[in-house]
Amino acid sequence: MGGSVCYTRAMSEVLQANVFFVITSVAVVVLTVLACVALWYVIRILKNVRDITERIKRGSEQLAEDALAVRTFVHEGVIGTITNFLGKITQNKATRTQKTKKESTEE
Repeated sequence: MGGSVCYTRAMSEVLQANVFFVITSVAVVVLTVLACVALWYVIRILKNVRDITERIKRGSEQLAEDALAVRTFVHEGVIGTITNFLGKITQNKATRTQKTKKESTEE
């Protein structure tokens, strides 16, 4: 009788160890599957982020081109027109001054 109690305890410990390893194995498999699913979603999110950053990059390049076009228009168009206008005013004043000097010297 003493031998059967020892055999039952040993069997119980082996059974407990087997149950522990089965539960641990199932938990590792479940966690691995969950990690794979999470990584799949992370990869999809990173692809979307890459697409968004590419779109932003193209938009910023287009914005820089537009800003350069506006700057060129302002510099050549508006400022050039103002400079030409002021230059004509200065020329007209110089011409009038010269005419006035000629008239006063002629008198």
